[in-house]
Amino acid sequence: MKRRTFLKTVAASPAAPALGRVLGANDRIRVAQIGCGGRGLYEIDVCRRLPGVEVVAVCDVYLPLVDKARKMLDGKADGYQDFRRVLDRRDIDVVFVSTPDHWHALITIMACQAGKDVFCEKPLSLTIAEGRKMVEAARKYGRIVQTGSQQRSAPHFQQAVELIQKGELGKISLVEAWNWTNESPIGIGNPPDEDPPPGLDWDLYLGPAPWRPYNRNRFIWNYRWFWDYSGGMMTDWGAHHMDVVHWAMQVDAPLAVSAAGGKFVLQDNRETPDTFEALFEYPGFIARYTHRTANAHPTEGRSYGMAFYGDRGTLVIDREGFEIIPEMRGERFAPDVDRVQELLRGGEPPRPRDREALARGRTRRPPTHPLCRPLIVSDVFMEPAVQEMHVLNFLQAVRDRKLPNADVEIGHRSATACHLAVIAYRLGRRIRWDREREEIVGDPEAQRMTSRPYRSPWKLEV
Repeated sequence: MKRRTFLKTVAASPAAPALGRVLGANDRIRVAQIGCGGRGLYEIDVCRRLPGVEVVAVCDVYLPLVDKARKMLDGKADGYQDFRRVLDRRDIDVVFVSTPDHWHALITIMACQAGKDVFCEKPLSLTIAEGRKMVEAARKYGRIVQTGSQQRSAPHFQQAVELIQKGELGKISLVEAWNWTNESPIGIGNPPDEDPPPGLDWDLYLGPAPWRPYNRNRFIWNYRWFWDYSGGMMTDWGAHHMDVVHWAMQVDAPLAVSAAGGKFVLQDNRETPDTFEALFEYPGFIARYTHRTANAHPTEGRSYGMAFYGDRGTLVIDREGFEIIPEMRGERFAPDVDRVQELLRGGEPPRPRDREALARGRTRRPPTHPLCRPLIVSDVFMEPAVQEMHVLNFLQAVRDRKLPNADVEIGHRSATACHLAVIAYRLGRRIRWDREREEIVGDPEAQRMTSRPYRSPWKLEV
């Protein structure tokens, strides 16, 4: 949706004035935090330090986390276990949704219906169908919905994207992204199923997901490694990486996706793979996302990051900075030498003068080059500075009724690429994607996996 159309939607929406407060330029924005795990507590800490912002409610299905959040706020916020009681309050302007992924869509849509603007953590959704419904809800009710893809608000990522889009790397044919850790051999372990701890509403935690007995690894951090609640590292960290791919390369959907991997090393009860690689086909280039959890040897000197490979240079970036490495044509394959003609004349192919460099697999770089830039290392992106920037961008959009840096449509498109990779992995085959229809082409089984049934009584309605 274009910005002008979006603003008209906001202005015309009956839900905005009827259910939400009308904010003036100097009004305090009243915030509710839904989900008080590690990320939620962190966002409470960010919000409580921002001028013009007041955290008035905190909510989590696990009451000890509610108590911890309230203590952070000196008891000045009300505590809830059921998010619906939060959405009933008309004095709340925005909600932060920092729950497990399987709750993102329902809470965001219901918050939009209640006249709240939403900051929803990434990945935006658990399924492709959910993401589209979230976009529809934001537009229908005229709400601002920011995805928690904070790299969009990081100055050095913005600078790197500008350089890429200006063509400083030349033609980019490959983008790589990766995450390496070593959790072998036991990983997250194998705790037994047991009774939920006191203060946890396990039924509400599961919500629309299938009923399962309580297991410690299905709760809080480790839920990411179970298909009922997430898509593993592909949707967790991969959502950040694929968002930058789309942003920098000015695309928003792959043509086709394939993936491979498995649980080869870790001896725990997770369901998602410990080794995984996805290949995304885009017009004019390919992108690759890889993760492994049993070997942490860095790529390009980093345990996580991205590399954009162009015919003039390579840009390598992570959350601490970026560097551009110039691409020099090797003397052995110099483009101005016709090697066939040289051989026909009885000569020999040109030899590189730097044999030591050839042994290393590359020729020597000159000390200076137009693309040579020092590694930019800055604390600008180190938390909480950039998270604050991303939250501030959201809050300014709330006041101005303008699209934020990581609008819900952007978050949906980035998450869609990740979901397609998960589907390709689970089915073991390449899938083709129709961007306009948002359908998997010629594969009914794969198409069915773009949505999931909800456990009663939960329904996905806009």
